[in-house]
This record gives sequence, C-alpha cells and structure tokens, in this order.
Amino acid sequence: MDDLWWLPSLIVFGGVGIIVWLLVTLLRRRNPKTPVASIDDLHRRAGIALVRTDDAVREAEDEVGFAEAEFGREAARGYAADVASARSALGEAFRLRQSLEDEIADTEAQRRAWNERIISVCEDVERTLSARLRGFDERRGAERSAPDLLDQLERRIDRARERLTTTGLAIASAADRYAASAVEDARVLRRTAQDAADQATADAAKTKDRIDTGRPAAAALHALGRELQQAEDRLDAVERSLAGIAAAETELAAAGRELRTVIAEAEALGAAVERAETAAVIAAAVERANRALLEAESTTSVDGDRVLPDPMRRLEAVRAADIDLDAALATARSAQQRLDNAREAMRGALFTADSNIRVAVDVISAHRGRVGADARTRLAEAQRQLALAEAAAVDDPVEALDAARRASRIAQDADALARYDVG
Repeated sequence: MDDLWWLPSLIVFGGVGIIVWLLVTLLRRRNPKTPVASIDDLHRRAGIALVRTDDAVREAEDEVGFAEAEFGREAARGYAADVASARSALGEAFRLRQSLEDEIADTEAQRRAWNERIISVCEDVERTLSARLRGFDERRGAERSAPDLLDQLERRIDRARERLTTTGLAIASAADRYAASAVEDARVLRRTAQDAADQATADAAKTKDRIDTGRPAAAALHALGRELQQAEDRLDAVERSLAGIAAAETELAAAGRELRTVIAEAEALGAAVERAETAAVIAAAVERANRALLEAESTTSVDGDRVLPDPMRRLEAVRAADIDLDAALATARSAQQRLDNAREAMRGALFTADSNIRVAVDVISAHRGRVGADARTRLAEAQRQLALAEAAAVDDPVEALDAARRASRIAQDADALARYDVG
C-alpha cells in the first residue's frame, strides 16, 4: 500500500488539468477568432466613415444655430462644444488619411493602424453627436412653441427671398464687368440657394397645415429650419464669392506692383551675377513675369475684341510668375534678402490660399452627400497648411510662405476633386 502513496495526488492534479482544459475549450468556442480585415477593405471603410462623419459634423454645425434659435444659447452651449470637439477630432482623422495618401511609403502595420484609428475616431464622433441630438429630439416633443417658431421661420424665408433678389442683381452687375468664369460659382450657389428657399416655402405651407389641424409639427419644423439654414448658408457663400472677385481685383493690382518690384530687382541681379547660366535663368523668368503682367492687364484679345477679366485667375497667374521668378532668384539672393521678400510675398500668398480654401469649402458644403473622402481630405490638409503658415509667419517667413503656397495648391486640388465628384 505504501508503494501507491502518489496515487491520490495524481488523481487530484489530473482532475484539475481536465477542468482547466474544459474551460479553455469552452472559452475558445464562445470567442471564435475574428477574421482580420484586409488593408484595402479597411481603407475603403475608413473613406466611407470619413465622408459619413464629415457630413454628420457639417449637419451638426448647422444644428447649433437652429438649436440656439429654438432652445436658447445657454441650452445649446454644451452641444456647440461637442460639435467643436468633433471637428477637432475629425481633423486628426483627415491628417491620418493625408498621411496614407501622400508620396511617403507606409508600412503595412502603419496603414492598418491608421485606417483603424480613422474608423475609431469617426465612430466616437458620431456616437457623441447622436447622443446629444437625442436630447434635443426629446425636447422637440413639446409642441407648444410650434406656431411662434413657424412665424420666425417664415420671416426668415421672406428675408432669404429678399437676399435672392439682391444677389441676383449683384451677379448681373458682376457679369457686365467680369468674365463668365469669374461669376460662375456665384451663379451656381445662388441656384442651389433658390432651390432650398423654394423647398422651405413649400415645407412652411405644409407645416402650417399640420399646426392648424393639430398634428405634431416638431419634426417638420426641424426639417424646415435645416432647409432654410442651407438656403441662408448658400446665400452667404454667394455674397462671399462676389466679394472675393472684388477683393481679388484689388489684390491683383497690389500683386502687379510687387511683381514689378521683383522684376526690377531680378534685372539688376541678372546683370550683376558672374555665372552666365544663372543670368540666363533669371532673364527667362523675367520674360515670363512680364508676359504674365501683360496678360493680367489686357483688356482686348489678339483680334481686338473686348476681354472681360477673371481677377482670381489673373491673380493666380501673376502669383505663379512671382513664384517662378523668386525661384530663379534664389541662388542670387542673400539670406536676408530672401527673408525680406518672403515677408513681402506673405500677405498675397495667405490671401490666395484663404480664397482657394473658401471656394473649396463652399463647393463641398453645397454638395455634401456627393463629395467623396479625397476632396475632403485635401481640404483638411489645405486648412492645416494654412494654419502652419499663419503660425510661422513671424518667426520663419520663408517656411510660412512655402506652407501658404502648399495650402493654395492643395485647396485647388480639393476644389477640382469635389467638382469632379459632383459631376
């Protein structure tokens, strides 16, 4: 019997081992391994999430103004903070998307991690906004203020229609002074504003009927407010577009003066440099700059017909000539001269970048559901580059000028991609 002293221990430990094995097997059956998504599938899902969330944030931004009008500024304060936080978080997602799309090669691990992070950020943003909106939806259950709110909205519709008239006259006046390409954005935006105002008018009549007949009207009032907000936003964009033409015309005159100054400096430096190759490069850039100035100031075609100007396009041509000439002079300038010239060119570069960004923002906002992730990503990157330019303007004007020019170029890409998506 003493020879079997080990048998009880074997039975105990063997029983424990069997129990552990059964538990592990049960857990594995309850938690099967989730299939790993492919990089391409993650990238596609991240793009869809960006578009959906960007639209949700834009709609939430519209909702802030409506909530303030409906419930008061104090009641909407927390929601406004959530929307601002959501826009900031979405900026991180767009920066990650830009990193995935730029020319720098990324590892598979980076692409997976960044796409997963984009999806996670978008889900968090949508979850936060949805929770806040549910609270407002519950408040809208009270119908007592419906007649007063409808009266306020109808007065806003009347003001919107007055603005449609004034913007129509302003566009007609601008069309007499500027090329069709210069006023085309304003025309398109006004048409979309007209459509939204017409829809708001029709919705107001239906909402009044609901109130008069005692039916719930909160949801209809909410939809009417959003439709009207879109009309007002697009009218704002029309006015900004028309103001931008006039501002570009003023800026074009200043840019022309600046370019003439740079041309005079280039001619002096070209005559003073020792290397013939450098002198030839400067001379060619001077010739292109003079040609750009001539075209920017031209009022007639080669056939003698009157030519209406497009100030923004002419400004871009003059700025491009300035950049070209600046590059040609880079090797002939001292470091201090480069700083001085960068500071001088900064204002115009920031103006052009801001103008191009505003154009892209208006196109995307006017066609939210039809513009894809690529255009939105470029826009977010352009806005980031402009912020970098503004931050570096004092301490590093050369880098700031480069960032402003990058912002302008990327914003133009965003605008082109958005218009391609819209068709």
